[in-house]
Amino acid sequence: MRYLLILLLPIILFAESYDFDEYKFISAAATEFKKSGNLSFDGNKTVITYSKPKYKQIISYDKNASIKGASGKIYRLKGKALFYTQMFINIMVKLDKIENLKTNREFDVTKKDSIYHLSFKGEIEDQILSAEVKTEATTVKSFKLFMKNDDTLEIVKR
Repeated sequence: MRYLLILLLPIILFAESYDFDEYKFISAAATEFKKSGNLSFDGNKTVITYSKPKYKQIISYDKNASIKGASGKIYRLKGKALFYTQMFINIMVKLDKIENLKTNREFDVTKKDSIYHLSFKGEIEDQILSAEVKTEATTVKSFKLFMKNDDTLEIVKR
């Protein structure tokens, strides 16, 4: 038992996670979708587990990503799907911490009250124009990504 605790202690200390609601607005269809889930990250591994409306798990580890459906079948992503999935996951992880908003080469930041406005640079700018990050004290409460095609993706922590 003591050995199990010793093995789990680093995971408990360094792994982070939070529950969230995701609101995705598809401009072309003028439709909004809501999903609920959990985001956990530990070093190079990030796991997004959607529980509602339908189970789906997205796992990103190093330079790989896969999607596991409710049936248990796992799909390994390649090419553009891999690139864009990892890009969005990396952004979600970066926008989770207020420290990451202050200095980052991937975006310019302006702050007004408790809202950070980000303008993306480089490859990211091809897909995501900007973001709005709402904070409370030293904690990120939500962030909204504004896509080049007028879609939006908002993550609200619960």
